Amino acid sequence: MHNYSNLSDLADACEKFHSNFQHQRTIETLDTRRKLADWIRKFHHECGTLTSQVEQALEKLNSDNCLLLMTAHQPNLFAYSGVLRKATLNHVLASRLSRRLDVPVVSFFGLADQDFTDDRWVKSAVLPDVERRNATLELRIPLPECIMLNKTTKPPMTILDTWKHDIQNWIHRKAKSVAELSGIQLDENDYLRNLTQFWSVVTDSHNKAENCADFSAFIISKIINTTWEYDTLFCRFSECQQIFKHEFSSLIRRFRQYSEAVREAEERSGKGDGGVHSDEHLTVPVWYHCECGSKARLMAVDAEGRIMGRGDCLGCGKRHEIDFSPESSIWSDLNRVSARALAMPLVLFEGLGVCCYVGGVGGRQYLWRASYVADQMGMAFPPVVIWRPHDRYLGLGQLEALLTLKKLAGSFDLSGREAAEAALREKLATMQRRIDELETRKKETMDSMGERSERISQVKDLAKQQDAIRRENDSTMLARHLGFLENSGRVMTLHPSIIDYAVNLGLSDVSDQWEASLITVGDLESDIIFRTEMDQQLSRLGLQSFWPRLMGDMKHDDIE
Repeated sequence: MHNYSNLSDLADACEKFHSNFQHQRTIETLDTRRKLADWIRKFHHECGTLTSQVEQALEKLNSDNCLLLMTAHQPNLFAYSGVLRKATLNHVLASRLSRRLDVPVVSFFGLADQDFTDDRWVKSAVLPDVERRNATLELRIPLPECIMLNKTTKPPMTILDTWKHDIQNWIHRKAKSVAELSGIQLDENDYLRNLTQFWSVVTDSHNKAENCADFSAFIISKIINTTWEYDTLFCRFSECQQIFKHEFSSLIRRFRQYSEAVREAEERSGKGDGGVHSDEHLTVPVWYHCECGSKARLMAVDAEGRIMGRGDCLGCGKRHEIDFSPESSIWSDLNRVSARALAMPLVLFEGLGVCCYVGGVGGRQYLWRASYVADQMGMAFPPVVIWRPHDRYLGLGQLEALLTLKKLAGSFDLSGREAAEAALREKLATMQRRIDELETRKKETMDSMGERSERISQVKDLAKQQDAIRRENDSTMLARHLGFLENSGRVMTLHPSIIDYAVNLGLSDVSDQWEASLITVGDLESDIIFRTEMDQQLSRLGLQSFWPRLMGDMKHDDIE
């Protein structure tokens, strides 16, 4: 697997792959794509995103010479930019390849709606806030553990109302703080209008969704298909997986070869997690879905030449023993299984004839292992790219963090933050040493042989001295300032929820600037400096000379 540093190299790799492997797209591949189109249409109809562009893309998908690009992700809550950016890369890449090769090109986005609720980002989203712990305002859905996302109920309307109120309050607090720190009065109504537009997407998705997975998936599709007017085709893995019976059964039929290739991949890449279990080579390449809504990881057992899977449900603990022989009933009900992370690309790339896959940083390791396994098993594996620049822009939270930095460190220069932090830590440490010395004297006094009443009086005097030290140094304020300094760096390097983009830039502008970067620069590794309405304030704040350098400095201070 190779990651590509620019769009031209990626397009060249896709063209080469298409030329080398287009003959492998059999009648079965085309039939699978046509079946996929039915499930895609169902999703977009239920989501309300069956646009004219989507209809045209469905027609392309059914053509014999269609080139298919793919990405996939969990339906995260108010997903961060990296999830949505995948669709932009595929959109721009599709346009370039279509012109180059004079063939229809379609982008497919698979929704991993059967993933567990345990992952942090399917149930939480963050906005930058220098005043809060960990520098973030966090929005959360309370979800049960070890349950599939599509088996959990969507959040109640009361939670949506609370979220909206929290975001409105966040806008008010940030605008007020900017005014207090700089004297610049920002028009909150501009940000509130952007929020209102975004929230109409949220409420419409909530009205149409039946479960938690669909709620988040519908928001993603509405942004990409309706606001950005992309022709990206969405589908739930829980629905379309049943069309890959041949690919699932072939993988399990060749389990010994698969297992050996996975074992070798484990040895070559190390035992790091990366979404892959440490004993993946001993595991059947599918999850089994329990009646409780959770899943069981099945260890492979050779039963007289047949592959059996045995394992306990991670939710209720029920023991499952599944026969995967060709005549097993499991193949007539594929709704009870889903591909494990490493097997997913092997199944879908093979079944659909995928020409390029846009992955994510979190999947880098399992995608590498899948690529190795595919090579060992003689399976085609398309070019894989990961596009995860850091978007640099001056939004409400970011500007407040910079102004806070200047107030406490005397400069916008991030290098000055370290010196200011060190000075505060030393001041707090010196104060604490004095307090600790007095605490030792208190203990020694109480352990001495004098009159008890006199000892108590002396201890009280020492306690008063400790309180005086705290008051004189204002320990609470020092600790607060230290937290603000630390948080200023976190805010400026945070990968926030798409809500932050929507409020500060407006959703339409986000895709426009991503596309412009891809088309005019084409670099897939460098950060992207966004234009915002706040940029006009740079000169008034004295930031114009610092801003480019700040962007460079922060590339080396990347805090998640």
